[in-house]
Amino acid sequence: MNISFESVLLNESVELIYTDCRQRYVLGDSAMQQMAQSAVFLSGMGALGVEIAKNIVLAGVKAVTLHDCKRCEVWDLGTNFFIREEDVVEAVHSRVAELNPYVQVNVFAIGDTSSFRPFAHGGIFRLVKTPKTFKFEMMEQQLCDPRLLTPDFSKPEVPLQLHTIMLALDAFLEQHARLPNIGCLQDAELLLKFTEEISRTLKNKVCINQELVRCVSRCARGCLSPLAAAVGGIASQEVLKALTGKFSPLQQWFYLDVVEVVQPLQYLPAEEFAPRGDRYDALRACIGESMCLKLHKFRVFMVGCGAIGCEMLKNLALLGVGLSRYSGEICVTDPDLIEKSNLNRQFLFRPQHIQKPKSTTAAAATLEINPEMQIDAHLNKVCPATEDIYSDAFFSHLNLVVTALDNVEARRYVDSRSVSNQKALLDSGTMGTKGHTEIIVPFLTESYNSHRDPPEEEIPFCTLKSFPAVIEHTIQWARDKFESAFSHKPSMYNMFWQSHSSAQDVLQRMMAGESMEGAFQVIKLLSRRPTHLDHCLALARLKFDKYFKRKALQLLHSFPLDTRLKDGSLFWQSPKRPPSPIEFDLNDPLSEEEREAISQLQEAINSNFVTPERLCMTPLFFEKDDDTNGHMDFVASASALRAQMYAIEAVDRLQTKRIAGKIIPAIATSTAAVAGLVSLELIKVAGGYGFELFKNCFFNLAIPVMVLTETAQVKRTQIRDDISFSIWDRWTIFGHEDFTLSDFMSAVREEYGIEPTMVVHGVKMLYVPVMPGHNKRLKLTMHKLIKPSAGRKYVDLTVSFAPEVDGDEDLPGPPVRYYFSRESKSGEKA
Repeated sequence: MNISFESVLLNESVELIYTDCRQRYVLGDSAMQQMAQSAVFLSGMGALGVEIAKNIVLAGVKAVTLHDCKRCEVWDLGTNFFIREEDVVEAVHSRVAELNPYVQVNVFAIGDTSSFRPFAHGGIFRLVKTPKTFKFEMMEQQLCDPRLLTPDFSKPEVPLQLHTIMLALDAFLEQHARLPNIGCLQDAELLLKFTEEISRTLKNKVCINQELVRCVSRCARGCLSPLAAAVGGIASQEVLKALTGKFSPLQQWFYLDVVEVVQPLQYLPAEEFAPRGDRYDALRACIGESMCLKLHKFRVFMVGCGAIGCEMLKNLALLGVGLSRYSGEICVTDPDLIEKSNLNRQFLFRPQHIQKPKSTTAAAATLEINPEMQIDAHLNKVCPATEDIYSDAFFSHLNLVVTALDNVEARRYVDSRSVSNQKALLDSGTMGTKGHTEIIVPFLTESYNSHRDPPEEEIPFCTLKSFPAVIEHTIQWARDKFESAFSHKPSMYNMFWQSHSSAQDVLQRMMAGESMEGAFQVIKLLSRRPTHLDHCLALARLKFDKYFKRKALQLLHSFPLDTRLKDGSLFWQSPKRPPSPIEFDLNDPLSEEEREAISQLQEAINSNFVTPERLCMTPLFFEKDDDTNGHMDFVASASALRAQMYAIEAVDRLQTKRIAGKIIPAIATSTAAVAGLVSLELIKVAGGYGFELFKNCFFNLAIPVMVLTETAQVKRTQIRDDISFSIWDRWTIFGHEDFTLSDFMSAVREEYGIEPTMVVHGVKMLYVPVMPGHNKRLKLTMHKLIKPSAGRKYVDLTVSFAPEVDGDEDLPGPPVRYYFSRESKSGEKA
C-alpha cells in the first residue's frame, strides 16, 4: 500500500489515547497530528529535564531521544522521580518510555571527547544502533503475574481474562483428557469453575467474564483458520527474532481474540455448531452451519495475486468461500508473471512456476487445497481501460471486493469502483514488519479514498546535482545518469533520425543556417559513437573524470571551503557536504567496476561512419532483477563513487537495489498476519454484522505493537435540514427518449425534494445557469445533450444545489444515475 504505516499507526494511536482528552481542545486536531509526526532531542535528565521528558511524552510526540552523560547518584533520588536506588546509567529511559507506548524513546550518548581538537563548525551526526538486552521472567512467575500486550484499547481487561481462561482450559484438558464439547452447558460451567479457581491464584485481580468463558468453551474444539494465520505470522516473527537478535521481542504474552466474530452467534441452537463429518467441522464449531453456507455462496473479486493474494486464497479455501455447488465464485486477476524473487513470500508458487501467470498458477494451487471451489483467473489490470470487462454489471453479481495490491493508485481506483457499485471492500498492505487492514462497508464506513497520505517528497534538483547529503541522493543521481545515457539519449537519437532522411540532408540544412531541434546533441552522440570495445573503455575513463573529479574541482572553485554567506555563516555546513575529487586508480575496485559497467552498457547500446545502422540505437529500460544486464552494476558503482566523493557512508548492493528499484520491503510473517486479520473481517461482512463489530488494524511486528480500532464511520453531508447524503448514496432518475434537461431537473426536485442548479457529465458542463446559452439547453433532450455511445444504458451525473444563504457556494450532491429508459435498469451496462 503505497501507504506510510508508521505515521498512520502513530496518528491512530494518538487518536485512541486522546479521543476524549482535554488536550485536543487546547491544541486542536491539526496541531495534534503535527505533533505526532515530530521528533525531539532532549539533553539533560536532571530535575528539569525529566519533567520536560514526562510532559512531551505524555503529549504524544513521535519520538524522543534522551541524552545525559552523568551517572545517577543518591542526590538524584530527591529531585528525579524516575530514579530508584538500584538505578545506574540509563535509569530514566525505561520509565519515560512507559508513559506512552506509542512514543519512541531513545537514549543518546557521547563518548569521551577529551582527546579531540576544539570544535570549529559543522559536523555530521551518525545514528549508531546499540544492542539492547531484554530480560524475561520464568514461566512460573509469568503464569501468575503476566506481562500482557493489549491490542484493543476498547477492551483492555480482555487479555488478562483470556490468560485466565486459557489456563483454565489447560486444567480442563489435563483433568478430562479432552476439550469441552461443543454446546455442552455442563462443560461450560465446569470451565467457568476452573477459571474462578485460577483467578484466585493470580497476582492481579481479574474480573471473570462469564459470557466470554462460555464462548471459549463452545469454540474450544473448533478452529478459525484466519485467526491461526494471524497468530502464526506474529509467532513466526518472534521465532526469527530469537534466531537473529533482530528487532525487539515480545514482553511476554500476547492474546488475540476475535470474540466479535462468534459472540453474535452464541444464541443459535446447538445443532448449528454440531459436526457433520466434512472438512468444515472445525469452522462450523465456531461460526455455525448457516454462516458456513453464506461463505460457500459468496462471490468475491480479488485484485492482485502476489504475497497477500496467495495468503488470501489459502484462507478463502480453508473457509470454503465460493464453492461451485452453491454457485459461489472467486474471480482473481493479476497481469504479472511469477519471478524467482517471489518464491520466498508467495507460498503457492514453486520454482517450476517461474515466468507463468500468477493468477492462473495460484488458482490451480488453491484448488489443490480445496477442490470444491470455483475460481475464475484473469490476467487483466483493473483500470479504466478494462471497465468493459469489470463493468457495473460485473460488480452487480459480487458480494465483496478484496485488494491485494502494492500501490496506492490502484487501490484508489478499485475503491472508487466499489463505492460506485456499493460493494464492501477489504484492503490490506504491508511494508516490512508493518501492516494494516482497512474494512470498507457500504453505508457504514468511510472509503479508502476518504483519507490521503501526504505525497512522497521529491529530492530537489540542486541537491541531486551538487549537494547530496545521504545515500538516497547518490543512488537517485546514479539512476538519473542511467536513464539519461542509456534510455533518454538513445530514444532522442532515434526520434531525430526517424524525422530526417539522411545525415547528408541534415548537414545541408544546417549549413544553410536552419535551426534543427536536438541536432547538436545528436551529432555529438554520432561523432562519439564507439565502434569497438577500446572506444567504450576510453569513454568510460572520460566519464569517470567528468563526474568524480572535474565536477568536484569546479564546485570547490566556485565555493571554496572557507566561503561564507551574507550573514557570516559558512557555506559548507550541514546538510551540505564539500566534495573531494577522486583520482582514477585502476587498483580501486570501485573504479574498475564503474569502468566495466559503463563499457558493458555502451557496448550493449551500440551495434556494428554514417550508415543506416549507425543512425539507430537501442534504448535500455532499467531492470533491477536481471543480474546479467549490468544495470545494477552501473547504478551501484556510480552511486558508491559519488558517495565516496561526498564522504557519505555507502550501502551494499542489496540496499542500493532496494532504493534504486523502489522495492517495498516485505516478509512472509507480516503478510500472513494481515491476510489472516482481513479474512476474519470477511466473515463479519458475510454475516451482515453491525458497524461496532468491524475492526481495522495497524501493527509493527518489530516493536512489537498491534492496535485494533473501530472503523471510521461514514460522514454525511447536509444539503438541507431534512436532506443529506454520504459517499455511498446514489440518486436515480429514469428517463425516456423525449426526456429533456428541464424534465430531469423537475424529476430530481419531485423525487428528492430539491432542484439542481448545475448538472455536469464527466468534464462536460450540461447546465450552468451563468453560462451563455445554457438556459436554451433546458428544452433539449438528455439523449441529445449527453450523446451516449451505442448500448449505453445510463450515465452518472454530478449535480449541485443552491445554498440556503445567498452568497455561499453551491452545495454538492450525491451522484445521480440517469437511465435513458426504465427498461434499461434490468440490463445495466456502464
